[in-house]
Amino acid sequence: MRTRLTEILGIRYPIVQASMAWITDAVLAAAVSEAGGLGTIGPNAGCTTVTTDVGETGERLRAQIRKCKELTDKPFAVNFVVGVVGWDRDYADRCMDVGLEEGVPVAVVSQGSPAVYTSRLKEAGVKVIHVGSTVRHAQKAEQSGVDAVIMSGTEGGGHSGFDQMTTLCLVPQAVDAVEIPVIAGGGIMDSRGLLAALALGAEGVYMGTRFMATEECPTHPKVKQALLEAMDTSTMAVRHGVPAAPNEAGKSDPGFVEQRRGSVRLLLNDFARKIIAQQGGNVSFEQVIATTGSQGENPESNRTVAAFVDGHLESNTITASQASGLIHDVPTCQRLIDRVIAEAKPILERLSHSYSS
Repeated sequence: MRTRLTEILGIRYPIVQASMAWITDAVLAAAVSEAGGLGTIGPNAGCTTVTTDVGETGERLRAQIRKCKELTDKPFAVNFVVGVVGWDRDYADRCMDVGLEEGVPVAVVSQGSPAVYTSRLKEAGVKVIHVGSTVRHAQKAEQSGVDAVIMSGTEGGGHSGFDQMTTLCLVPQAVDAVEIPVIAGGGIMDSRGLLAALALGAEGVYMGTRFMATEECPTHPKVKQALLEAMDTSTMAVRHGVPAAPNEAGKSDPGFVEQRRGSVRLLLNDFARKIIAQQGGNVSFEQVIATTGSQGENPESNRTVAAFVDGHLESNTITASQASGLIHDVPTCQRLIDRVIAEAKPILERLSHSYSS
């Protein structure tokens, strides 16, 4: 299956594994790349403890990049989250340094302005994919010189835009607005989602939650079981957003406010339902974090480790796609991708027959 995206990235299928903090490690990324897609190493990949040391953060990433290279000779990506000056930019900059030192082939850049890292990455010969959630984000990314843009709809489990645009509405508008390839993200689980995205004009898909329920993903078995038990109404989108941090000039960073606030989709387990009831149905992501009992300087990271890695779902919830009800097994990445591609053909034949008749 060829698109401009597969040609640009040198991959067999237009399937990009989405970055998810802590759980998209070198093993998962390599498995996806070996199966013909593009695997992505996410923030804090392969780790189970939180660190506030900038140098250690970089070296953790370096170890994962090198491990991925040992496991596959296929292209893979690293997710670089654009940090905020005065808050977490030092971590982001160090990870960027390490990625360039290690010669990563593809960068998936998210949660910040494309003007921050694109030029440096392109000068180093790295293919750059930027993540956004509005048409304006796609246009800004194209103007900055990225190779492709991911449009992330609110159906997705991770961070999506404050405007909560759906994938069905967002993707075709972005396709019409830019010349570079658009990758559709949010609620895509199988061959039907892939073909729907291509019909909307996208040239690839960005799949996250579905890869959580694979053998290679280091999510706790309780997390995978929760996804297997999910139904159509098992998730809820909640708003999130933190105050703007001052930049070097002492002014707030508007790009940070726009890119780092938005919505997160949570799985409605018993814990989440209890918090929502306590808040009268009006709950934010920050309130969910505050009620998990996470301690230390990084409460969100502590919560993520407790939920996704340790499986403490009795006192945490997980982020998951609105389409989680389509997950019915825990295959290998190879089997999952093979199935997505194989099942596309009869769908195309059925559509062709319906159209011609």
